[in-house]
Amino acid sequence: MAKRVPTATESLLKVALGIDIVLIFFGTLVIRGLDRFDEAVVWSVGGALFFVVIVLFRLIRYRFGQWLGHVVHAGMLAGFAIDLAVGLSVAVAVGFWAFGAMRGAQLDRLGPPPGDQPAP
Repeated sequence: MAKRVPTATESLLKVALGIDIVLIFFGTLVIRGLDRFDEAVVWSVGGALFFVVIVLFRLIRYRFGQWLGHVVHAGMLAGFAIDLAVGLSVAVAVGFWAFGAMRGAQLDRLGPPPGDQPAP
């Protein structure tokens, strides 16, 4: 059985999700250090976001998983309500996601480069 080759969109969005995991970890530490919220709430929300990103990592191969990622990233922009530094960090991660979604789709439409066809 041949192994499924991921699309360019899938690959780029997985990179963006990897960036999100790092952002969620350090963002949780920063928000905890701000002392604006209860520590249990901060760790619970951070853990839930981490879990959502891990689930998205598995679902990204499906179209609905990509749309769910769009919704999650739009919701992440609420980070601006917490602190400007958190919001700007989230904006960079959302920018990576948007780039992966748009450029990956363009690359998928172009197809594989010449000479990069799989062996029979």
